[in-house]
Amino acid sequence: MAMYVEDWLATYGSPYLVAPDDQALPEVELMEDGDSFRVHPSEVPDGPHQALAFVDGVRRGEAALYQVDAASGQVTRGVAGSHACGAVIADGECRPVFTDPEVQRLVIWGSGHIGDLPSVRGGWNWTCRSIADDAPEAPLMALQERMRRSEGRLAAQLCGQGLLVVVDGTLTYTRGVEEPILGYVKTHSKMLLPPQHHRRVPELKPGDRSSLFRLGRERYSCYLRLAVTGAITGPWAGIVRLEVPQSAGLAAAVEVVDRVAGILPRYASVPWRDPRAPQNLQPVGALEERLRHFLGDQRLAQRAVREAVYKVAAEVQQ
Repeated sequence: MAMYVEDWLATYGSPYLVAPDDQALPEVELMEDGDSFRVHPSEVPDGPHQALAFVDGVRRGEAALYQVDAASGQVTRGVAGSHACGAVIADGECRPVFTDPEVQRLVIWGSGHIGDLPSVRGGWNWTCRSIADDAPEAPLMALQERMRRSEGRLAAQLCGQGLLVVVDGTLTYTRGVEEPILGYVKTHSKMLLPPQHHRRVPELKPGDRSSLFRLGRERYSCYLRLAVTGAITGPWAGIVRLEVPQSAGLAAAVEVVDRVAGILPRYASVPWRDPRAPQNLQPVGALEERLRHFLGDQRLAQRAVREAVYKVAAEVQQ
């Protein structure tokens, strides 16, 4: 049995999470080449290319919060956190351009409860929101969902400006967008194709993509290999999955993925610069770093939350 080592830094987990006993999804069907799985090489442009807008977001939980009912002892969980989203536009010729980021700082409570945090010195203030779910992890999951929705709104806006948009992640939060848009998925958590086709995906060479397949009723998808990987890295190293809406038709989806498959490999990251190389594209890595800067220092954010909670406690005691 062959042995491999994962390229990604271990703290980021593995990009290949398919369980050995996983089964292909019933709503998946090969479309482009009938029921055949074929490898489609791409043409790599040497110079400038059509401008791509890479959209991504970052989020950060900054403090776990609790409300305790003195009479019943009921505990309500919340989280103070922030998220930001933005885009970087690249055409292979000019210096990439960042859009203005959208930054939100929130307090999210579970169990349908609410509880504002007062503003504190340094310009720290929070918007309060509530969800019905009472699971301990639900508020942080809600923060993640709000970030993805912000990404979806920005992607729709950029598509409306005529840009070809690449969203980091699935197209789950861009439903209804019918302009040229792609989802860029770095992690493989499910076996989508039948085993006889799934095992052929590692045959892809850099710039090669698989046949398009139907993924449910709204998306087409295919696999793409970005870069050459080392001899001891896993077979799925450097492979990503692209998603495109079905609304424009199969021919239009083929045209878009053919165009992008030749461009994305030139933006593959390198391991000495990015712990998720080569899948975390260079423009996306630069965008994430910029967005984290706009979130501010995490230690100051936590201190601000503590100061706000002290103010709430002082008001209760009066």
